[in-house]
Parts: sequence; structure tokens; C-alpha cells
Amino acid sequence: MLRRIIDDIKKKGNFSFEKIIEDNNLSDDDFFEILKYIYVENIPEIRTSVDNNDFIVLENENFYIEEKDIIKSYLEDIKEKYKKCNKSENKKENSKIENEELIDKYLKVAVKESLLYSKFGFSFLDTVQEATLGIMSGINYYDRIMEISKEPEFFVKNFAVKYILEFQKNLLKDIKASELSYILYLKVKADRETGKNIEEISRQMNVTSEYIEDLERLFDGIKPEELIGNEEILEKADKITQMYILENIPKKLNYLDEKILVMSYGLEDKVYNEKEIAKILNISTHNVNILKEKAINKLSIDLLKNEFTRNTEEKDYIIN
Repeated sequence: MLRRIIDDIKKKGNFSFEKIIEDNNLSDDDFFEILKYIYVENIPEIRTSVDNNDFIVLENENFYIEEKDIIKSYLEDIKEKYKKCNKSENKKENSKIENEELIDKYLKVAVKESLLYSKFGFSFLDTVQEATLGIMSGINYYDRIMEISKEPEFFVKNFAVKYILEFQKNLLKDIKASELSYILYLKVKADRETGKNIEEISRQMNVTSEYIEDLERLFDGIKPEELIGNEEILEKADKITQMYILENIPKKLNYLDEKILVMSYGLEDKVYNEKEIAKILNISTHNVNILKEKAINKLSIDLLKNEFTRNTEEKDYIIN
């Protein structure tokens, strides 16, 4: 299996972790060997996640206020931990770093990757937890990594990605295909409204045009509240979508959301203030905090668990 994956990467000249994890069950040792090959050969990554174009928007932005407050508090804690970690690193430049200190050092990497791979239907905080487990697993290879590279973040970061994708892949096994079908239908509807035709959408989502047409025939004209308990519709949706491609579940955040959160909470090189963020992203200072709040609102959405299965009748979201 390992040889086949590496040969496939070599043939294509690029790779997608989402496809690799979706199609294979890899041990950490196997994954480390793949990372070594990718790093040494400098193979480019192709991220295949479907970007979010704000196709789901909360009408009541305080609907998930408890979840939102927990996320904000957690991100603030990470920012403070980052500042302290930075100071301690300066004092210990020449001393050996213990595992616990390495985990603290790379925790912001786990959070950043969780932001980048945050998708509808998956709790952001659960994703961070899995990413942290990935960081811990990556650190187990730290000595071997340092023999290859003096910049270990590439390896540690991608162990976080592995654990995030495996978590999402395993969770999908417990979610009905009908629920996933509806999420894809919402994305198709949003793309249709932007003027994209069915061929463009099918290429972007890596599904057939026939599949999209089946979804539209099934869900067009059906109000969200009519899906609750409607066994006939849900059974048809299950038949249409027997297996859902992980990479096709839309991300919660767009590029601007990701950059604002990463810079605000120091998940990359430093903590940026609002003026610095505004200048770098070419937006008004006034909008930085507004956009940050909206991004955290998006992180709090758990459509599959809440809107689709319990609260759809309250229409607390709209389709843009």
C-alpha cells in the first residue's frame, strides 16, 4: 500500500492529503514515510476542499452563543499561551525541549489547521482535540524528523491534518447519507445562483452531473422543515448518496475568515492588531472585528447535528 501511494504521488507530481486519507487506512509509521518522501522530493500539495461562499448564514447570530463563547475563550487562551511560549523559548534557546513544551509550542499549529479544515457537520472544538492528538503523535517522531530537517513544523503540522481527516472520515460513517445529500444540495443551489452551470459544479465537486440532477429533483421545492421525519424523501436521498466524498463537504470559513482569525490569535508568526490586519488584508479597520465575530459565528455552526436533525423548523439559517 505504501509503495502504491508513493508511486501515485510520483506519477501525478502532486498530492492531496484528503484523497490519501479518504482512500487509505494509514498507520502513523506509514504516514511518516509518506511525509519523508513528500518533503525530500518537495512535492506540492493540492488542497481539494470545497470553499465556503457563505451559502449558509445564521439569521440569529446568537443562536449558538454558548458554543461561540467557548470558541472565543479557547482562542484567547491559545493567544496567551503563544505569548508565554515565545518568552520561554527565548530563555531556552540552547537547552533540550521536553515533549510537553513541544506540545505547547505546536498547539497553535493544531488550532490553525483545525480552522483550515473546519467543515459543516463537524464541531470545531472536537476537530481541535483530534488535531492536538495528531501533534502529540508527530512529536513522537521528533528525533527522526530532526535528522531529516531542522524545520520540523511541516511534519508535525501534517500529523495534525492526518488526525483531523481521519476523525472526519470516521464520523461520516455514522451520518446518514441523506443528511450529507442535503448539505451538497445546498451548495449546488448556492453555486447555481452565482451563475455556474451543472458541468462546472460537477467538475468542482468531483461528482457526476447525473448525481446533481438527482439531488435537485429530490430536494427542489421541499422546505427544510418538510424533511423532518419524512422517511420517503430521506430513503431516496440515502439511495442517491451511498458514499460521500470527504473533500466535498464545504468548509465553514472562506480565505478572509481564515486569515483574520489566524492573525488575530497569533496562530502563525505573531499576534496582529486590528490596524495591522486591515493594512495587510486591504480592508477597513472598522471591519476587522466585525469579520472576526462573523468568522467565529461560522465556526459555531453544526448544521448536520442541529439544524438538519432538530431545529430546522425554526429556520435559524438561510441559504445565500
